[in-house]
Amino acid sequence: MTDWVIVTAPTDRGADPGGELATALATLRGRRPDVEFRAAVLGGSSPTVTEALDDAAAAGAGRVVVLSGQTLADRAMDAWFRRVVGHWLRSRPTDAYVPEVRIGPSLCDGDAYADLIAEALDHGGKPATGAVAPLTSPLWAKVPGFGRHVLVCRGPRCSAQGAGETVRALSADLDARGIDDDDVLVTITGCLFPCVQAPVVTVYPDNAWYAGLTADRVGRLVADHLCGGRPVTEWLGERTGTPGPPRTFVTAGNRNDDPAG
Repeated sequence: MTDWVIVTAPTDRGADPGGELATALATLRGRRPDVEFRAAVLGGSSPTVTEALDDAAAAGAGRVVVLSGQTLADRAMDAWFRRVVGHWLRSRPTDAYVPEVRIGPSLCDGDAYADLIAEALDHGGKPATGAVAPLTSPLWAKVPGFGRHVLVCRGPRCSAQGAGETVRALSADLDARGIDDDDVLVTITGCLFPCVQAPVVTVYPDNAWYAGLTADRVGRLVADHLCGGRPVTEWLGERTGTPGPPRTFVTAGNRNDDPAG
């Protein structure tokens, strides 16, 4: 019998999957009160698939079904979910409890998907209108006056290896010190690379790339580097070469053959 169902989304950049799925999951809980339903993402700031699997294992779930909440199948995303689940299974301690984990089928398989489209057509939708928020705002007109820019990778591999905890710890530490966007601007990104060094965090203009920056390292990163200006050199990721000043490249698009300029 299935004890847990984890309904997944690729990211939470468009909306919080937990909020979007709240009504559906509440209905399912009413129909199947013996099953725990959770929402999770592959990458982003919401609870990740691996975090949800950790919770399921801690609760002693016997069987967990990981199910994509997308109504259109995405083979690339499905492959990523399988990889992340496989990583979680491989990385469990040998003495840790591991539930049976199964990958659910696509929601667009079968006649039920056609029924969903037909129901939406019968509903008729709502009139589109121009009376909505614009794409631009005066609040977004100027670059913040930050001194350092911290990029936190939330790609699939980094998310699976603790990037969510890292960014939460970073935000909490900066808030506790009263450091805002005019001092340190934190940006969540997609895959930064190199994934083997996950979780990856970079700090500019210092050109410092941190490898394995887990939540327990955040306090020292903030104190030594972001506040003290001293990069934590032993945590810097291995590079293919020594970084140097930016080079200028002559290409067909910027070549100037006129000696006079």
